[in-house]
Amino acid sequence: MDTRQLEYIIAIEEERSISRAAERMYVTPSALSQQLKNLEAELKTTLFVRGREGMSLTPEGNLYLSGARAMMEIKRQAMEKIQQMSGAENQKKVIYIALNQNFYKFVQAYIISEFEKRFPYMKLEAVLVTETSAKDEILRGKADIGFIIASGLKATSLESIPLQREPLHLAFPRTLFPEGVSEIPYDELIRALQPLDYISAPHVALRYADLYYLRSAGLDPQLLCYASSYAHLRKLLNLQFAYGIIPEGFIEETDSFSHIPVRPAAYYTLEIVLGGTLAMTQELRELILMFLRTFDRESGGKSMLEALEHG
Repeated sequence: MDTRQLEYIIAIEEERSISRAAERMYVTPSALSQQLKNLEAELKTTLFVRGREGMSLTPEGNLYLSGARAMMEIKRQAMEKIQQMSGAENQKKVIYIALNQNFYKFVQAYIISEFEKRFPYMKLEAVLVTETSAKDEILRGKADIGFIIASGLKATSLESIPLQREPLHLAFPRTLFPEGVSEIPYDELIRALQPLDYISAPHVALRYADLYYLRSAGLDPQLLCYASSYAHLRKLLNLQFAYGIIPEGFIEETDSFSHIPVRPAAYYTLEIVLGGTLAMTQELRELILMFLRTFDRESGGKSMLEALEHG
């Protein structure tokens, strides 16, 4: 049914006059009168009667008008929702993500384009972390979510979702134990490492954790240098003049250094950290799922540390 016709009938009832209703609806009185006659003929009943105080509804007209008002309200609500949705899509919404420069390159290559293609009204904006941490940027209100490597040493008050866990290995010159280290007691290995220099992890957030693991084992590391990346750390360890802690995922069969898992077992965990007041919208939920799928190693997903050093 033409909703314009419903508006005509509502106007006649409210104005109680064909002429005033016609003026309100920007039509001629004759055209409006004809519309009423056509509708009454279609319904085979009279909707209005004329009296001293103007036009008033018949019982049938009152019933019809009740339905007309309900239909117009449904139309109004539908149009309002459509306008709200249209407004949301026309106005870009931004999710601010705290991460380092290299990880941003990875996110840009594997996440951002796919996410913004699916949600064209959304934008992922990077908050690059240098001296601070992603957690700090969230607590300061500069980012909505962030990525941290958690060593298990410090708890955070923010909500976090683990993406991937990487075991840590103690790497050292093979010349210390030419016959292999599988049967060598761990404390004997630690004593053999005491005179050697230590090459530190590349990421500031991880250096404290590495020192904690080494000192807990009884070592007092003599810092030689900081590696610029884990690939760089691996190259230095292959020169076999120092020791360091390296994630299992960066060790290759061709490496010349020896290595064993850190004891007790230690890990780095890549986590998504969420702001405490952040609403879990459909878009944010899908973004998190995209990261979970990307780092699902059982399904051939990416290595977290390669992602952090992407580019």
